[in-house]
Amino acid sequence: MSAIAIIILQKANRISQLLEEQLGVNGTSLEARLGRAGRMLPAEVRQAGWRIVMAERKARVGDMTEIDEYSFDDDYRTCLRHLQAITPGLPPVRSALQSGLTLVLSGLLIYVGLAFAGVI
Repeated sequence: MSAIAIIILQKANRISQLLEEQLGVNGTSLEARLGRAGRMLPAEVRQAGWRIVMAERKARVGDMTEIDEYSFDDDYRTCLRHLQAITPGLPPVRSALQSGLTLVLSGLLIYVGLAFAGVI
C-alpha cells in the first residue's frame, strides 16, 4: 500500500471519529456514519464526506490513479473545519426540540380537525 493510500485512510478515519465524537453518530465505517448523519451536516460537508468515502474505497483496493490529492485535501479540510466547530451535545438538544415541536403541532392539527368536524 502506498504512502498516499495510508494517509487517505488515516484522514478518512479521523473524519469518522469526529462524526462519532461531535455528533454522536455510530457506525462501522465512515460511509455508515455519513449515512446516519444525514441532515445534521450541511450539503457542502455531506458532499465532501461522500467524496472522501469514494477516495477511501479506491485507496483500500489500490486504485490511486483517479484520486486527486488536492481536491481530497480540500474535502478533508471542509469536513474537519465543520466537525471541529460543533459543540458536542448540541444535536440531541436540537432533536429533542424538533420532536417536541412536532408533537405540539400534531396535537394542534388534531384539535383543529376535530373542531372543524364539530366533535369539539
